[in-house]
Amino acid sequence: MRSASVCHAVDVKPELRGPKFDISEGVHCDGCHGPAEKWLEPHAEKGWTHEQSVKLGMYDTKSFLLRAEKCVSCHLQIDAEMVAAGHPDLLAFELDTFSATMPPHWRDKGTWAGTKSWATGQVISLREAAKQLGDRASGNASAALLTDALGKVQGHGAVVVVLLGVAAPDAQKSVQADLAALADAVGKGDKAKAAATAKNLQATMNAQAAKVAARDFDEASTKKLLGDLVASGDAIGGTGVRGAEQGAMALDRLYSAYSKAPGKQSVKAAGDALDRMFATIEDPKKYDAKKFATEAKAFGDAIK
Repeated sequence: MRSASVCHAVDVKPELRGPKFDISEGVHCDGCHGPAEKWLEPHAEKGWTHEQSVKLGMYDTKSFLLRAEKCVSCHLQIDAEMVAAGHPDLLAFELDTFSATMPPHWRDKGTWAGTKSWATGQVISLREAAKQLGDRASGNASAALLTDALGKVQGHGAVVVVLLGVAAPDAQKSVQADLAALADAVGKGDKAKAAATAKNLQATMNAQAAKVAARDFDEASTKKLLGDLVASGDAIGGTGVRGAEQGAMALDRLYSAYSKAPGKQSVKAAGDALDRMFATIEDPKKYDAKKFATEAKAFGDAIK
C-alpha cells in the first residue's frame, strides 16, 4: 500500500529537498506531473508547448493511459483498514468522473474523449484491483480484506466485461471466467487459487490497456456501450454496490459524451433516471439491486 504521505503530498527524499520544501503543502503540481524544476516557469510562457514540458520531465497526464496509471495508483489503494480509521471511502473511483471534477488545465481533444477516458480508466482500475487481491491472497490477509479486494474487482469487472464486448470480444470470456473463479476462490478461502487467478486477470488487463487507450471511439461505439450497460443492469447491480457505482458512473459519463456530441442533446427523463440510480447507491447498507436495475432500464427507455 502507498503511504499517506505519498498520496497526500510529494514525499521527496530528504537529500533531494530544496530550502523551500514543505511537505505540509500537500498535493500540488508535482504530485501529478512530476518534478517541476525544469518546466514549471517556462511552461507559462507564450509559445511554450506541452511537448516541450514533457521533454523536460513533465508527467504527461494528457495521455489517457498515463493519467489512468497515475490516478488509480492513489485512489484504488485506499484500504478497508484506512476507511475504518476514518479515511473517506474512495473505492468508487472512475477516471472520467474524477477528471471532470478536477480543476481543468486543458480540454481533452475529440468529441468522444470521455468515452476513451472512461474505458482506459476501467481497464487500469481492474488491473490494479486484481493486483491488490492477488497480493493479499499471497500474503496473510484476513478474510475481510480479501472480500474487500474482491468487491473492487467485481465492481470494475462488471463494467469491463461490457466494455470488452465492444472493444475486445476475444478477451471477454476469459475475463468473465476469471471473475467467477475469483468469487468462488475467495468464498471458499482458497488463497492459492485466488492469487493465481488474480495474476491471470491482471496480465489480461495489462495487455488490453494500451489497446483500449489507443482505440478510437465514436458515436456508434458509445451508443452501443450505453445500450449494453443498460441491458446488463441486472448483472451489474447483482454484483453489489461496487458494481452499481461503476455502472451508474459509466452511464453518466458516456451519456454526457453522447448528449454533448454535435446534433445531440440531453433528455430530461434520462437525467432524472440517472439521479434516481445514484440515489440507490448513496447508502451501501440500504442498497437494493432490483431498484438499481429498474432505474437502469428507465434510463435506457429514455434514450431510445
